[in-house]
Amino acid sequence: MSDVMARPVHKVSIDDDAKVTLDRPQGFYFSRLPAAEIRKVNALAAIGFRLVDTGVTLEREKAEHATNGKIAVRAAIPQDREAVVEIARRGFKFSRFHLDPHIPRALADEIKAQWAENFFRGRRGDAMVVAEAAGKPAGFLQLLRADDGAEVIDLIAVDAGLRGKGIGSAMIAWAAGRASGSRMRVGTQAANVDSLRFYENLGFRTVATAYVMHLHA
Repeated sequence: MSDVMARPVHKVSIDDDAKVTLDRPQGFYFSRLPAAEIRKVNALAAIGFRLVDTGVTLEREKAEHATNGKIAVRAAIPQDREAVVEIARRGFKFSRFHLDPHIPRALADEIKAQWAENFFRGRRGDAMVVAEAAGKPAGFLQLLRADDGAEVIDLIAVDAGLRGKGIGSAMIAWAAGRASGSRMRVGTQAANVDSLRFYENLGFRTVATAYVMHLHA
């Protein structure tokens, strides 16, 4: 991320005493805190951090749903790289980067594009699912295996002109049918009401919430 943002990027953790200090801060700092830990939130706010996102984590058992036979879904191949990156570049508006008023939209879009491209570089993700429309990628789903064995939807996006056609749910169903873990997990934003409804309709339920805070120094 430091390369994309062209400045140092730091993740900040806080001990149980809610004490945090930054020695001559320089660059971009971020922290993710359970929503109930208000003392830690206030400690970060006191040194200049600002709330940019309320994250929602949802889970469900790895229930397999019937796939839409009209939507072709498969594992990603190297030739998908350019199309997937472009879908990612145009596919988000509620990420913590897009919600941060100090991060230009073009930079937030590029962060997501690079995030998806890192799968093809072998830098992030354990698997990727691609849905096709008219023989071309129409959406993708990037997966991670969590330490506790859960299958994590790390990134998911559908081409803007093809949304509402069941592509996202078809990719999740395809991934669930091949996942080795017993649970699926996904994170989204409280601001993204459509996303929350989408996952709830697929049987996901909220298991955790967190505040995401940024500091630009």
